[in-house]
Amino acid sequence: MRSKLLNLDAYDTDKIKNGYLDVYDPILAPWVNEEITLLELGVYRGGSLKLWRDYFPRGTIVGTDRKLPPDFRPGERIQVFEGHHGDKKFLSEVASKTAPDGFDIIIDDASHIGEKAKRAFWYLFHHHLKPGGLYAIEDWGTGYLDDFPDGKQFNPRTPILRRVRSLLPQRIGTKMKVPFPCHSYGMVGFVKELVDEQGAASIAMGSKVGWRKSKFKNVLITPGIVIVTKAASTLAA
Repeated sequence: MRSKLLNLDAYDTDKIKNGYLDVYDPILAPWVNEEITLLELGVYRGGSLKLWRDYFPRGTIVGTDRKLPPDFRPGERIQVFEGHHGDKKFLSEVASKTAPDGFDIIIDDASHIGEKAKRAFWYLFHHHLKPGGLYAIEDWGTGYLDDFPDGKQFNPRTPILRRVRSLLPQRIGTKMKVPFPCHSYGMVGFVKELVDEQGAASIAMGSKVGWRKSKFKNVLITPGIVIVTKAASTLAA
Protein backbone atom coordinates (compact mmCIF):
# COMPACT_ATOMS: atom_id res chain seq x y z
CA MET A 1 0.00 0.00 0.00
CA ARG A 2 1.21 3.46 -0.92
CA SER A 3 1.31 4.96 2.59
CA LYS A 4 3.69 2.20 3.72
CA LEU A 5 6.28 3.57 1.31
CA LEU A 6 6.24 7.05 2.85
CA ASN A 7 7.85 8.43 5.98
CA LEU A 8 4.62 9.34 7.72
CA ASP A 9 6.46 11.13 10.53
CA ALA A 10 7.17 13.90 8.04
CA TYR A 11 3.53 14.98 7.69
CA ASP A 12 1.62 17.15 10.13
CA THR A 13 -1.87 15.71 9.66
CA ASP A 14 -4.34 13.85 11.84
CA LYS A 15 -5.16 11.52 8.93
CA ILE A 16 -2.28 9.37 10.13
CA LYS A 17 -3.16 9.05 13.83
CA ASN A 18 -6.84 8.59 12.96
CA GLY A 19 -5.97 5.61 10.77
CA TYR A 20 -7.51 7.18 7.68
CA LEU A 21 -4.72 6.04 5.40
CA ASP A 22 -5.73 2.44 6.12
CA VAL A 23 -9.09 3.34 4.54
CA TYR A 24 -7.64 5.36 1.68
CA ASP A 25 -4.85 2.99 0.63
CA PRO A 26 -6.89 0.24 -1.09
CA ILE A 27 -9.33 2.73 -2.62
CA LEU A 28 -6.69 5.10 -3.98
CA ALA A 29 -4.35 2.36 -5.24
CA PRO A 30 -5.54 2.60 -8.90
CA TRP A 31 -4.91 6.37 -8.88
CA VAL A 32 -1.44 6.48 -7.35
CA ASN A 33 0.60 6.75 -10.55
CA GLU A 34 -1.93 8.73 -12.55
CA GLU A 35 -1.80 12.45 -13.38
CA ILE A 36 -4.69 13.25 -11.09
CA THR A 37 -5.88 16.56 -9.69
CA LEU A 38 -6.96 16.40 -6.06
CA LEU A 39 -8.86 19.08 -4.17
CA GLU A 40 -8.87 19.20 -0.39
CA LEU A 41 -11.25 21.50 1.47
CA GLY A 42 -9.71 22.50 4.80
CA VAL A 43 -5.92 22.35 4.99
CA TYR A 44 -5.22 23.26 8.65
CA ARG A 45 -1.42 23.65 8.70
CA GLY A 46 -0.91 22.16 5.24
CA GLY A 47 0.51 18.80 6.27
CA SER A 48 -2.07 16.75 4.39
CA LEU A 49 -1.34 18.63 1.15
CA LYS A 50 2.30 17.57 1.37
CA LEU A 51 1.19 14.04 2.15
CA TRP A 52 -1.01 13.91 -0.97
CA ARG A 53 1.76 15.45 -3.08
CA ASP A 54 4.08 12.60 -2.15
CA TYR A 55 1.32 10.01 -2.21
CA PHE A 56 0.56 10.88 -5.85
CA PRO A 57 3.97 11.49 -7.47
CA ARG A 58 2.36 12.74 -10.72
CA GLY A 59 -0.58 14.52 -9.11
CA THR A 60 -1.55 18.16 -8.76
CA ILE A 61 -2.75 18.99 -5.26
CA VAL A 62 -5.12 21.88 -4.58
CA GLY A 63 -6.09 23.09 -1.12
CA THR A 64 -8.58 25.65 0.14
CA ASP A 65 -9.25 27.11 3.55
CA ARG A 66 -11.12 30.11 4.86
CA LYS A 67 -7.80 31.20 6.40
CA LEU A 68 -4.58 29.73 5.07
CA PRO A 69 -1.72 29.03 7.48
CA PRO A 70 0.53 32.12 7.29
CA ASP A 71 3.81 30.21 7.28
CA PHE A 72 2.82 27.51 4.77
CA ARG A 73 4.89 27.35 1.58
CA PRO A 74 3.08 25.26 -1.06
CA GLY A 75 6.10 24.20 -3.10
CA GLU A 76 6.08 21.84 -6.05
CA ARG A 77 2.70 20.61 -7.40
CA ILE A 78 0.68 22.24 -4.61
CA GLN A 79 -1.65 25.22 -5.04
CA VAL A 80 -3.62 26.86 -2.24
CA PHE A 81 -6.50 29.32 -2.21
CA GLU A 82 -8.10 31.27 0.61
CA GLY A 83 -11.88 31.32 0.71
CA HIS A 84 -14.97 29.65 2.15
CA HIS A 85 -15.95 26.18 0.99
CA GLY A 86 -19.59 27.22 1.04
CA ASP A 87 -18.99 29.98 -1.52
CA LYS A 88 -19.92 28.57 -4.93
CA LYS A 89 -18.28 31.44 -6.81
CA PHE A 90 -15.02 30.85 -4.96
CA LEU A 91 -15.11 27.12 -5.62
CA SER A 92 -15.86 27.73 -9.28
CA GLU A 93 -12.90 30.08 -9.62
CA VAL A 94 -10.57 27.56 -7.97
CA ALA A 95 -11.82 24.79 -10.26
CA SER A 96 -11.48 26.88 -13.43
CA LYS A 97 -7.88 27.74 -12.54
CA THR A 98 -6.74 24.31 -11.45
CA ALA A 99 -9.05 21.64 -12.92
CA PRO A 100 -11.09 22.97 -15.87
CA ASP A 101 -11.93 19.39 -16.86
CA GLY A 102 -12.91 18.45 -13.32
CA PHE A 103 -11.21 17.05 -10.23
CA ASP A 104 -10.43 13.35 -9.96
CA ILE A 105 -10.57 13.30 -6.17
CA ILE A 106 -12.17 15.73 -3.70
CA ILE A 107 -11.68 15.48 0.06
CA ASP A 108 -13.79 17.49 2.51
CA ASP A 109 -11.83 18.01 5.72
CA ALA A 110 -13.25 21.47 6.38
CA SER A 111 -15.91 22.55 8.87
CA HIS A 112 -17.56 19.16 9.52
CA ILE A 113 -20.86 21.05 9.77
CA GLY A 114 -23.64 19.12 8.06
CA GLU A 115 -25.32 21.87 6.04
CA LYS A 116 -22.02 23.39 4.92
CA ALA A 117 -20.63 20.04 3.87
CA LYS A 118 -23.86 19.28 2.03
CA ARG A 119 -23.79 22.52 0.02
CA ALA A 120 -20.16 22.06 -0.96
CA PHE A 121 -20.71 18.40 -1.82
CA TRP A 122 -23.60 18.83 -4.23
CA TYR A 123 -22.11 21.84 -5.98
CA LEU A 124 -18.70 20.25 -6.48
CA PHE A 125 -20.16 16.82 -7.23
CA HIS A 126 -22.41 18.12 -10.00
CA HIS A 127 -20.09 20.71 -11.54
CA HIS A 128 -16.47 19.90 -10.76
CA LEU A 129 -16.02 16.16 -10.12
CA LYS A 130 -15.25 13.91 -13.06
CA PRO A 131 -17.48 10.90 -13.75
CA GLY A 132 -15.89 8.00 -11.92
CA GLY A 133 -14.23 10.44 -9.52
CA LEU A 134 -14.09 10.08 -5.74
CA TYR A 135 -15.52 12.42 -3.12
CA ALA A 136 -14.39 11.74 0.46
CA ILE A 137 -16.06 13.28 3.50
CA GLU A 138 -14.00 13.06 6.67
CA ASP A 139 -15.01 13.14 10.34
CA TRP A 140 -18.72 12.66 9.75
CA GLY A 141 -19.12 11.38 13.31
CA THR A 142 -19.21 14.96 14.60
CA GLY A 143 -22.99 14.68 14.26
CA TYR A 144 -22.95 12.45 17.35
CA LEU A 145 -21.14 14.99 19.55
CA ASP A 146 -23.05 17.18 21.99
CA ASP A 147 -20.23 19.75 22.05
CA PHE A 148 -20.18 20.15 18.25
CA PRO A 149 -22.22 23.07 16.81
CA ASP A 150 -24.74 20.89 14.97
CA GLY A 151 -24.13 17.60 16.75
CA LYS A 152 -26.09 15.82 19.46
CA GLN A 153 -25.46 12.84 21.68
CA PHE A 154 -26.93 9.65 20.25
CA ASN A 155 -30.11 8.42 21.95
CA PRO A 156 -31.08 4.90 20.82
CA ARG A 157 -34.61 5.38 22.11
CA THR A 158 -37.02 7.85 20.57
CA PRO A 159 -39.82 8.79 23.01
CA ILE A 160 -42.29 9.62 20.23
CA LEU A 161 -41.82 6.21 18.62
CA ARG A 162 -42.17 4.43 21.95
CA ARG A 163 -45.47 6.23 22.48
CA VAL A 164 -46.71 5.24 19.01
CA ARG A 165 -45.86 1.59 19.60
CA SER A 166 -47.60 1.60 22.98
CA LEU A 167 -50.85 2.70 21.33
CA LEU A 168 -50.81 0.04 18.63
CA PRO A 169 -52.98 -3.06 19.12
CA GLN A 170 -50.77 -6.09 19.66
CA ARG A 171 -52.46 -8.08 16.92
CA ILE A 172 -51.36 -5.65 14.20
CA GLY A 173 -48.12 -4.46 15.70
CA THR A 174 -45.90 -6.30 13.23
CA LYS A 175 -47.94 -5.04 10.26
CA MET A 176 -47.66 -1.34 11.03
CA LYS A 177 -45.03 0.72 9.22
CA VAL A 178 -43.22 2.20 12.20
CA PRO A 179 -39.78 3.69 11.47
CA PHE A 180 -36.62 2.76 13.29
CA PRO A 181 -35.33 5.37 15.74
CA CYS A 182 -32.94 7.44 13.63
CA HIS A 183 -30.26 9.93 14.62
CA SER A 184 -30.00 12.63 11.95
CA TYR A 185 -28.09 15.53 13.45
CA GLY A 186 -25.31 17.36 11.61
CA MET A 187 -22.98 15.34 9.43
CA VAL A 188 -24.78 12.13 10.38
CA GLY A 189 -28.00 13.40 8.83
CA PHE A 190 -26.13 14.48 5.70
CA VAL A 191 -24.57 11.03 5.33
CA LYS A 192 -28.01 9.43 5.62
CA GLU A 193 -29.21 11.67 2.78
CA LEU A 194 -26.38 10.22 0.70
CA VAL A 195 -27.69 6.73 1.49
CA ASP A 196 -31.07 7.82 0.12
CA GLU A 197 -29.44 8.98 -3.11
CA GLN A 198 -27.73 5.61 -3.44
CA GLY A 199 -31.19 4.06 -3.14
CA ALA A 200 -32.72 6.32 -5.80
CA ALA A 201 -33.89 3.43 -7.98
CA SER A 202 -35.63 1.72 -5.07
CA ILE A 203 -37.20 4.99 -3.94
CA ALA A 204 -38.69 5.45 -7.40
CA MET A 205 -40.38 2.03 -7.44
CA GLY A 206 -44.10 2.64 -7.54
CA SER A 207 -43.59 6.39 -7.65
CA LYS A 208 -45.33 8.61 -10.17
CA VAL A 209 -42.26 10.77 -10.72
CA GLY A 210 -40.50 8.18 -12.87
CA TRP A 211 -37.54 5.89 -12.40
CA ARG A 212 -33.94 6.98 -12.27
CA LYS A 213 -30.74 5.40 -11.12
CA SER A 214 -28.46 6.89 -8.50
CA LYS A 215 -25.94 9.58 -9.30
CA PHE A 216 -23.51 7.45 -7.30
CA LYS A 217 -21.75 4.32 -8.40
CA ASN A 218 -21.35 3.41 -4.74
CA VAL A 219 -21.03 4.81 -1.24
CA LEU A 220 -18.52 3.45 1.28
CA ILE A 221 -19.19 4.32 4.92
CA THR A 222 -16.36 3.72 7.38
CA PRO A 223 -16.05 4.88 11.00
CA GLY A 224 -14.24 8.09 10.01
CA ILE A 225 -14.73 8.61 6.28
CA VAL A 226 -17.51 8.37 3.73
CA ILE A 227 -16.37 7.92 0.13
CA VAL A 228 -18.74 8.46 -2.78
CA THR A 229 -17.86 7.31 -6.30
CA LYS A 230 -19.59 9.33 -8.99
CA ALA A 231 -21.47 7.25 -11.55
CA ALA A 232 -20.11 7.28 -15.08
CA SER A 233 -23.51 8.39 -16.37
CA THR A 234 -26.24 10.16 -14.43
CA LEU A 235 -28.84 10.27 -17.20
CA ALA A 236 -32.39 9.36 -16.24
CA ALA A 237 -33.94 6.41 -18.01
